[in-house]
Amino acid sequence: MDPLAHIPGAGAPPLVGHSLQFLRDCQRLMDTRRARYGDVFRTELLGRTVVVFLTPQATREVYLDPQRVMSSEGGWSTSIGPLFQRGLMLRDFDDHHLHRRVMQQAFSRAAIGSYVEQIHTITDRHLDQLPTGEVDVYRLMKRLTLDIAAEVFAGASLGRQAETVNHAFVAMMGAAITPFRFMVPGTAFHRGMRGRQSLQRVFGELVGQRRSQEPGTDLLSRLAHARTESDDLLDVEEVVDHMIFLMLAAHDTTTSTLAVLLWQLGLHPEWQDRVAEEVRALDGEPVTLANHARLKNTTLAMQEALRLSPPVPFSPRVAVADVVVDGVRIPAGTALAAASMTLHRHPDWWSEPHRFDPERFTPARAEHLQHSHLFVPFGGGAHLCIGNHVAELIVKTVVARLLARRRISADPAARVVIQPVPIPRPRRPLILSTH
Repeated sequence: MDPLAHIPGAGAPPLVGHSLQFLRDCQRLMDTRRARYGDVFRTELLGRTVVVFLTPQATREVYLDPQRVMSSEGGWSTSIGPLFQRGLMLRDFDDHHLHRRVMQQAFSRAAIGSYVEQIHTITDRHLDQLPTGEVDVYRLMKRLTLDIAAEVFAGASLGRQAETVNHAFVAMMGAAITPFRFMVPGTAFHRGMRGRQSLQRVFGELVGQRRSQEPGTDLLSRLAHARTESDDLLDVEEVVDHMIFLMLAAHDTTTSTLAVLLWQLGLHPEWQDRVAEEVRALDGEPVTLANHARLKNTTLAMQEALRLSPPVPFSPRVAVADVVVDGVRIPAGTALAAASMTLHRHPDWWSEPHRFDPERFTPARAEHLQHSHLFVPFGGGAHLCIGNHVAELIVKTVVARLLARRRISADPAARVVIQPVPIPRPRRPLILSTH
């Protein structure tokens, strides 16, 4: 008997299931299946059946997981598992809590405050070289955020290694979504695993350097000198795994948000004017933890960019025991996912859900407050993004420094398609004009 017979959506093509549709246009696939089956359905992705939930209540229960029976490691294992081994999202329960506590030191309010000067210095260094005219904003932001992540969290300038590291991450994210996962030369999966080996060499050397020095304040130094409960140093491989995953999370997700936000501001000059006006009110003052809340229009526009393109559009889990999610029985061993990408555009909850409309987050409308887990760009529960406050500071800093010196515009006729998975990125160059 089919243990999921009570959940609609059976009958996918053999072998590949819905994987190719998912990779080609996952938003359309999710919308089509929601219209046909409702807010809970199953789909076949990367070789396994996944139960997808599109309600805020189900999202809440998946994230909070009060019974501790939904494994994040099991959920991510078939996609990023081989590439980002032992990262925080690939750890569960007590093990996850232990390692998150070690890393949390780098994300305390005091630690984030200490990053402000570095973030501004690196941002200005990149923007000073920005030419007038057309620029691929995604590529620009990716290099900028990679440098920020390296210098803030690894305490090192990548220099000539920056392109190697960037190419490695691109290859790894491409490998994460390929349905053909074999170490065959020339395949996406092979390129991704080779990229991982490159990063292991880069960060392995850095760990060795840090252990030969007195402990520093950057995260890599802290991890290199961190000790387990039995007073042993963490394995070098474990430190490297944490840094590879953190570097991805620290730059790729922030790149996505910045690119989408700047593109939308280029398309909507009235919102660009509102953001630029409050930037001018800073009078050159850096964006800090103390003043960033004053950037109210920037916050509204950033929230809308995060709604349209959440950095992690799916949160997969595997049930390690029988559990009920929003009234739906899920047997042990079942893969499930909360799909924020589709929830954030659900027509039952959002007005004109595909339109850029930051006003929806104002107190007068507050569409996002209809449920505690309707707007979840950074996930939630134990796996809430550990760097969400740093990401917000970086996004606001880059936008402020850019609009303080330039105006940007985007071509409304450009056929821009954002590929949501595994992390949102444009399918082709995202060209903005700067002047």
